[in-house]
Amino acid sequence: MTRITTGALAALAAITPTIGAVSPAMAASDPGKQACAAEARRLCPAEMKTLSRKKVEACMIARINDTSPQCHSAMLRIKAEREAAGTAPRKP
Repeated sequence: MTRITTGALAALAAITPTIGAVSPAMAASDPGKQACAAEARRLCPAEMKTLSRKKVEACMIARINDTSPQCHSAMLRIKAEREAAGTAPRKP
């Protein structure tokens, strides 16, 4: 059984609204959002520890080709929203 820390739960709660959910409970009903939450833990563990939604989103967008098809679609929506708002992540 996997043990999730309070910090990890807070980070997941922070990123789920960015994927279109109003609350973490609502995110559970969307497989794409569930996939992104699980993948964020795997692909961006350092950013998850910061509890910064922007850092987690930027990391996930940078690693978008490593995500599942469901999460990939959700991240493309977030990327498009960021670009439309003029807040696209900077390239290193």
